[in-house]
Amino acid sequence: MKKIIALALSLMLLIGCVSALAEAADKHTITMLGAFTVTTDKLPEGYKMNVIKNSEMEYEALITSPDAGKPYYVLVMNFSDEWDGVKTLDDATEDDIREVKESFYEVMELDDGDITFEDGKTGEGTPLLIARTVDGSFGAVYAIYNSHEIEVDIYHAEENEPVTDAEIDAVVAFLTSVQFTPIEK
Repeated sequence: MKKIIALALSLMLLIGCVSALAEAADKHTITMLGAFTVTTDKLPEGYKMNVIKNSEMEYEALITSPDAGKPYYVLVMNFSDEWDGVKTLDDATEDDIREVKESFYEVMELDDGDITFEDGKTGEGTPLLIARTVDGSFGAVYAIYNSHEIEVDIYHAEENEPVTDAEIDAVVAFLTSVQFTPIEK
């Protein structure tokens, strides 16, 4: 009887370790400027994050699904002197917001009126700027956190497939799960 109990306990410990490892594999921790860590753990189901660039000043990752019919995401976080002292978009001036909007037009090489913008918030209340092309082929969710720009761009492999509200909602849920932890010095 003792052997059966010991075997059952060993099996439970093994299952617990495997479960913890699987959970840790889905978490991504990034150190930004040695000032804080960023932990993300709510990727859309089945998606994986592949780091493209990771430096003290900038982080870029491609978030993909094995299903070619699903969109892919590009996450970019970087420190910006331009936003020094700005905690969130709520602290930005109207001119600052206008410049952010203009940058979408410049990067996408589009004309005025080809992108719509709306305000949003994460589940934690962090203000967001949500951008979409009028034809629906591109979407982005943009935020500022402690002088850092955070942007998640949404693309489809098929250019004529529009970005949906559900895809925007998935990005907002992802950004809601992002945790910023100051590094104690």
